Amino acid sequence: MSESERRETPDGLGAGLGQPLAISLREADRIAEEVRGLIKAGYEHHALAMLRGLHPADMASILAGLPRTSRDTLLRVMSPDTVVWMLQQMNPVEAARFSARLGSRVLMWVIGQMRPSQALATLERLTLFPFHILRIRKVAESLEQPLPEAEVEEILAHAPNTAGALMDEHAPAVMVDAMVGAAKDVLRDIGDVRRKLTHLFVTGDDGVVIGQVGMADLVIADDDSPVRPIASPIVATVAVDTPADECARLQRHYNLTQLPVVDEGRLIGVVLPEALLSATVEHDTRQMQQVASVAGETVGAPLSSSIRTRLPWLTVNLGTAFLAAGTVALFEPTLAQVVVLAAFLPVVAGQGGIGGTQTLTLIVRAIALGELVGVGAARLLVREAVLGLLHGVWLGILVAAIAIVWKQNLGLGLVLGLSMLGNMVIAGTVGAAVPLFLRRIGVDPAVASAVIVTTFTDVFGFLLFLGIATAAINLIV
Repeated sequence: MSESERRETPDGLGAGLGQPLAISLREADRIAEEVRGLIKAGYEHHALAMLRGLHPADMASILAGLPRTSRDTLLRVMSPDTVVWMLQQMNPVEAARFSARLGSRVLMWVIGQMRPSQALATLERLTLFPFHILRIRKVAESLEQPLPEAEVEEILAHAPNTAGALMDEHAPAVMVDAMVGAAKDVLRDIGDVRRKLTHLFVTGDDGVVIGQVGMADLVIADDDSPVRPIASPIVATVAVDTPADECARLQRHYNLTQLPVVDEGRLIGVVLPEALLSATVEHDTRQMQQVASVAGETVGAPLSSSIRTRLPWLTVNLGTAFLAAGTVALFEPTLAQVVVLAAFLPVVAGQGGIGGTQTLTLIVRAIALGELVGVGAARLLVREAVLGLLHGVWLGILVAAIAIVWKQNLGLGLVLGLSMLGNMVIAGTVGAAVPLFLRRIGVDPAVASAVIVTTFTDVFGFLLFLGIATAAINLIV
């Protein structure tokens, strides 16, 4: 959409031509605070007026950050056209997050006020995000004036989290023997989607996609010249059932701006840049959240949702904590004899946990980005073990020196230094081995690796420290 079209907005919103629309985070916070105050005082129309001229992404982030009652109050004085405008103009990732913050009830009310064409377009936009599919179906089925069932089913036809769900079916193509002028005519006929395209596809006589032409090359070429000389090969194609994660990997690995979707080689759609960006962001976000065991959760999620996400993993972690506690209990006689050892237990376990998490994060990221192609597992394990050894030497010397100066006990320092060295080697090795093993057996490494790695570093850290202390008790006492 052109800059002028972006600023022609419902409800008189939009800055018109002039200054850039972007604002700083500090300015957004200031406006949000004033909007909250106006709504609390009952001046919701004044609050809406404050939003005039803001970019839709800023409008949405301010709305999403409001308390639920204030947000609902402001939405009631906004026209459905304005909400549609915001969703259409926003980055798709932010649009999905905004709709998630609205909740199904408010989203249902907003879509219920829209014209059928607007409602369908809004629902279609939200299908870019797999976790919205069930909510979209629920909203569509609950409207007082049902939308055409066939069109809703067409929107939801493809499995979530696939190229089919991400693609736009308006994929422009031209025959390989066509002229440049005919190719430009194809672009004129496809409407708004042409503004999102970076390439025009080229097909053979059988409809199979065989190449693409960049928009810049098309613009500068003479209308009477053939398309074939300025066409370049297709780097990658995907089927409708290709996972979104694979689409994101292809985009990142080959630096693609759009992906053709094919059925037996024939072009049936295209995954556009914004959808590729969305798939990449969602994939990376999901990986990061899974490492922390908060997959699918957002800051503004309902408490019940956060509890369902976090509590199971906290419960699992509690079990592993008792495993570590049981390890410590094995050495009660040693601890009773040398109580000062208890003060250093968190030091050994904590450093090992951090070292293991550092390695784990790098390996999980490398797996997600496909950076381990051709890299042997043995080589990775050796590298991380050596790195753990080097870190352990330095940290062992440092912690031994601190213990000797603090407690005036040379034996304690030696035990602590050796334990730190051993646990850092274990942390590096386990931090690499666990995600590699989980990947080998077909389990997502991001889901369970953190709990397993921290359990290993805690248990073996305590075993090393207290075991060595027990063996060298005469040096400490």
